[in-house]
Amino acid sequence: MSHSNPHRLVPYLLAAASLLPVSSFAQQTEPQQQTEQQQQPAPKGKVLFERHEEPVAPEPEQPAAAPTKPGESSSAHPPRLRRRSPDDAADADGSPVEPAQTAAAESSSSSSGEAVEGASPLVVTEADLAAAAKVPAEARRAPLVAARDLDVHLNTHTGLAEIRAQITVKNTGTQPLSAIALQVSGALKWESARIAQGSTLKLEQHHLRDDLDHTGVASEMLLTLPEPLAPGADTKLDLYYGGTIAASGARLLELGAPTEVAVRTDWDTVTDAFTGLRGMGNVLWYPATGDSALLKDGAAVPKAVEASRAREVESAFALHLTLEYEGAQPDAAFFCGNRQKLTAAAEGVATASWSMAKLGPRTPSLFVTLAAPQEVAGGLVRVVTDAADRAASIGEAAARLRPMLEQWLGPKASRPLDVIDLPIPDAAGYADGALLVAPLRTAQPAAIAPSLVVPLTSAWLPDGIDAAWLRDGIPEFMQALWAERGNDRTVALAGLASEAKRLRQMDADASPQMSSSSSDAPVVDGPVTPLSTCTQPSCARVRSAYVLQMLRNIVGEDALQGALSGWRLKQENAPGSAAQETSSFEQMVQQVAGTKKLDWFFQSWIQGTGSLPQLEIAAIAPRKIERAAAPANLLPQHQQPYGGPIGREVQAPPDDPRAQWGGSKEVAQAGSWLVAVEVQNTGGTDAEVPVTVRAGTLTNTLPLRVPAHGKATIRIPFEAEPAEVLVNDGSVPEAGASLHRRSITIAPTQLR
Repeated sequence: MSHSNPHRLVPYLLAAASLLPVSSFAQQTEPQQQTEQQQQPAPKGKVLFERHEEPVAPEPEQPAAAPTKPGESSSAHPPRLRRRSPDDAADADGSPVEPAQTAAAESSSSSSGEAVEGASPLVVTEADLAAAAKVPAEARRAPLVAARDLDVHLNTHTGLAEIRAQITVKNTGTQPLSAIALQVSGALKWESARIAQGSTLKLEQHHLRDDLDHTGVASEMLLTLPEPLAPGADTKLDLYYGGTIAASGARLLELGAPTEVAVRTDWDTVTDAFTGLRGMGNVLWYPATGDSALLKDGAAVPKAVEASRAREVESAFALHLTLEYEGAQPDAAFFCGNRQKLTAAAEGVATASWSMAKLGPRTPSLFVTLAAPQEVAGGLVRVVTDAADRAASIGEAAARLRPMLEQWLGPKASRPLDVIDLPIPDAAGYADGALLVAPLRTAQPAAIAPSLVVPLTSAWLPDGIDAAWLRDGIPEFMQALWAERGNDRTVALAGLASEAKRLRQMDADASPQMSSSSSDAPVVDGPVTPLSTCTQPSCARVRSAYVLQMLRNIVGEDALQGALSGWRLKQENAPGSAAQETSSFEQMVQQVAGTKKLDWFFQSWIQGTGSLPQLEIAAIAPRKIERAAAPANLLPQHQQPYGGPIGREVQAPPDDPRAQWGGSKEVAQAGSWLVAVEVQNTGGTDAEVPVTVRAGTLTNTLPLRVPAHGKATIRIPFEAEPAEVLVNDGSVPEAGASLHRRSITIAPTQLR
C-alpha cells in the first residue's frame, strides 16, 4: 500500500556523502585530474542532490559553497566534491576524494554509450565477461533487497539521472555471504558505496549481458563485505550511481527485430516530452539482485521478472524524486501507479515523495506527466493528453463500462482511473493498477472499452489489496464478462483459454513427475503454489479468473455479484492481510450460497496445491425409458450428492441456477432417455464441470463433481434420441484440452 509523505525540503549541499570511488569497468579507466574548466560552476541542467541526513558543517580548510542563483544546481559539479570524514581516504595533496569521472563524462564515453537509435550499443568486453564469470552464484541469488530508500534526481532536458540508494540487503541463503552483487541499467555507472553510517566498501564493476534492461546490458558491481553476512541477517548499504537514461532498442535489434518494432516496444526514456521508466524487464533504474536473463532463451525474461516480484513482495520502497526541467513545470508523477502532484522547490526544480511499506507483487515504475489531467465520465477517469477528442472517447467508453462494474462491485469506484497518452504511435501499452499508459486515439467507444476493463476494475477495487489473486483476478474476470456481453459465453471462455497455457506451464514447472494420460497433454501430479498465496500473474490473474467463473456457475450470477460487492465494501471499511482478505471472501461466498457447502471448492482451488484437473469421458450408457414406467425419483428433486458408480442418479432442483449453462427444466422433466456418463479425473484437483447431452439444437446440462484421481457418474434425462455428450465447456481449466466431446451410438436393442 502506498502512502504519500509530506516532502522534506533539506538544504541542498555542494558536498555528497563521503564515499570511496568505485573501480571503473573492466579495462576502462579515465583520468581523475581536475581541470580548471571543471572547477567552474555548472550551468543549469545539473541534477540537484537532496540530503536525507543532517548537513555536515564545512571543515575549516574547506571554503563554504557560494550561493546559487535561482534555478541553478546547488550540486555545482563536475566534479562532485565530497565532505570528508575520519574514514575517508585523501589524495596525496590532502584534497577531498573525488569520483573517477563525472556523470557528464559517463554519458559521452564511447565505452558506455547508450544503444539508442543511431548510437552504438553498449560493449561487453572480454574483460567484462571474465569479471562476470568470477562472481559467485550465491552473490547474485542469495541477497534479497528487503528495503529501498531512493533519492532519485532526473534532468528531463539532458536525460541525466543521479541516484542515492540506501538499501537493506538480507541473506536468504544457507551460507554466509562475503560479497553481494547488485545490478542497474548498463546506461548507468556505479560510483561509490559504503556500509550505512559506516566504513567504505571494496567493490568492482563490469558490464553484464542482460535483457532485463532495454540496453541488453547491466552494470553489475561486486561488493566485498567487511564481515561475512550470516544466513537470515541483513545489512544496510549506502550507494551512489548515475548516468544518462534514453530510449534503447539494442536488445531487440540484436535479435533482428525491425527498428520500428524496437521503438514501439522499448520506449522507456527521460526527456522533456515524456519520462517513463517501467522497471525490471524494461529498464533497471533501481538496484536489483539475481541472475541475468536473455530474450533468446524463451520465457527467461518474464520468468525472471515474476520471480523478482514474488521475492520482493514484502519489501519496502521509499522514493524521493527531484525533477529538474526547462520550461513549464510538469504537473505530477506516478510511482507504482500512485499519483503525486509535483511541488515546486526552486526555479526549474520540482519534487515528490512516496513511501510503500510493502511493494507487493509489482514492478517499480515511474512516470512524469506534463499537463494537468482532463476529468471525464463524471470524474471516473483522469486523462492526460493534448487532444480533447481522445479524452472524450475515453470518457464515453468508461461510461459504457460503468453499469457492469456497479452491478458487480458496487455503486462507486474507490479512486479515479489515470490514463496517460503515450506519445509513440502504436507503442505497447502499460498498466499498473489504476494507471494506464498507452498511445490514445480517437475511436468509437465500443472499440476502446475492452482496453479499459482491467484498469477501470482496478480503480473500483480498494487500493492496497494484498491478496494478489483477488486484486489481479477480479479485473481479469470482468474482462471475460465484458467479452461475454459483447459477444457470447463461448468467446469469453476462448479468451480465458488463450491464457491457460501459462497455467499448464506452471504445473509443468512445479513437478517433474508426469503420469501417462490419453489426453493431448501430460498430467502433472503437483504440488503447485496455492492460489491464496500465489503472486505470479499467470496464477494470480488467470487461475483466479477461472475460479470466479466456476463460482459463478456453482452459486449463480446474482449470488456472486452480492458476494463480490459485499466483500469489496468490507475491505474498504476494514482492510486486512492477504490471508484475511481471502478468508473474508470465502465467508461471503458461502453466505450467499446458503446450504450449499463450498468447503471442498475452497480447499481444492484456493488453498489447495494439487495440479490442474485432467478429465476424460470414460463411458457413456444411454437407456430409453418408457414415460408410463418412469419412476418418480427421475423427476427433479432436491439435489443429491454428485458422482458415484454407473446407476446412481444425480438430480438438480427446478430452480438450480446452473440452468444458465443451457439446461432446460422441461427437458429434465420429460426424460424419455437416461444417458449415464462416467468421467475420469487424472489430475490433482477436484472439478465440478457441466456435462451436456445434445441432439441437434436440443441440449440438457447438469453439473458433475469429479474428485482428483477418481471417477464420477451422472445420469442426464433427455427427451429425444441423444447424439453426443460434452464434458466441460472451457469454464474449468485443465492440464490439457478443456472440452471433451463424444458421439453416442445407439444400439438397436437400446431402442426397444
